[in-house]
Amino acid sequence: MLVMKRLFHMSQVVSHPSTLAVFSGLFAAIIAFLINLLSGGNTSGQIVTALVFAMLLSLCLAAWQMYAQDQSGKQWMAMMQEMVFQTYFLTLLTDNPEVSQIAQQRLGQVLKTLNADQQVSMVKFFSHNGLPATFIRDGLQGSTSLVGADLQKIVLPQINLAQTDLRRVNFREANLQGADFSGANLNRADLSGANLSHATLKGADLRGGDLRGTDLTDADLSDSSFGEAKEGHDAPGSQGERGRASRPDLQADLSHAQLVGAQMQGSYLSGVDLSQANLRGADLSKAYFYRANLQGADLSGANLTETTLTEANIEGANLTEANLSNATLIGANLRQADLSGATLTKAVLIEANLQGADLGGATLSGAILDDADLHAAKVTEEQLQTVVSKKNVKRGPFITESLSTDS
Repeated sequence: MLVMKRLFHMSQVVSHPSTLAVFSGLFAAIIAFLINLLSGGNTSGQIVTALVFAMLLSLCLAAWQMYAQDQSGKQWMAMMQEMVFQTYFLTLLTDNPEVSQIAQQRLGQVLKTLNADQQVSMVKFFSHNGLPATFIRDGLQGSTSLVGADLQKIVLPQINLAQTDLRRVNFREANLQGADFSGANLNRADLSGANLSHATLKGADLRGGDLRGTDLTDADLSDSSFGEAKEGHDAPGSQGERGRASRPDLQADLSHAQLVGAQMQGSYLSGVDLSQANLRGADLSKAYFYRANLQGADLSGANLTETTLTEANIEGANLTEANLSNATLIGANLRQADLSGATLTKAVLIEANLQGADLGGATLSGAILDDADLHAAKVTEEQLQTVVSKKNVKRGPFITESLSTDS
């Protein structure tokens, strides 16, 4: 009778889903190793190894499905982590890419059943144990919410997190090169020092985000939102009063960011700090920079056609060869700005501060300079003769007496 009780107890232990997963995984790993060893790494041995992959991961998935019905937490995560180690171990047994692909696909199926907290925990586990980025991506691909996750210095190139809720996520110094964040909510996310070159952030909400020193070279940021909306103007992706709130904590910090060649047409950057940012050759057409800080920024060769820069601080910025056709710069601060060779056709510069600005070779045809301050500005009479209106322009050493009347 005692023997029967012990056997019954052992059967209960072995039949427990977590125990079943561990035992089946270890057994599968041993069998796969022996088969691959005995077969000398030939094709047939690799095929059998792939089948063992499928068996192992199927058992683990089945075990979790049973186990999750009545328990969750640390024991479950420990079981999953053991399964991941076994899977990664098996991928090292063969150089066949098809086998590795099968393993990753099966593992991805398991990981997609996790909730957001479990996914983050698993991704951290992957990263800390040096598992390859392909495994990490499978753990997050298709996620809908990772709010507040700490993914600092994570390596996730080419990850697809489109339409994902990523509010307050810590991506500091992460490698997100070529990632897809289309329509994602990155409100108050920390992306400082991250590599987002060639990434897609079309229509993303980046309000309140920290993007100091972020590399956004050749990134697509069109129709994205970085700043608080002016009263009566909703930010893209916002709803009602949330979009109209004028709050400093909703203004993204892009100071010293690398935005060379970035696609930012139609983006909302009201009140955003872009001081010392590198925007060479960027497409900023129809973007909204109301009261944005662009002091010392490099905008050489940038496309700023039909862009709103009302009351923006552009002091000391490099705008050489930039296209500002039909741009609105009412009340903008352009002191000491370099506008040499820039195109300002039909630009509105009413009450703009152009003290000490370099307008050498700039095109001003059709521009409006009413009440503008041109003290010490570098500009010729010939250039100003093409201006539509220049009422009450403040004179300077380079400005002739004839500027006091309309041309």
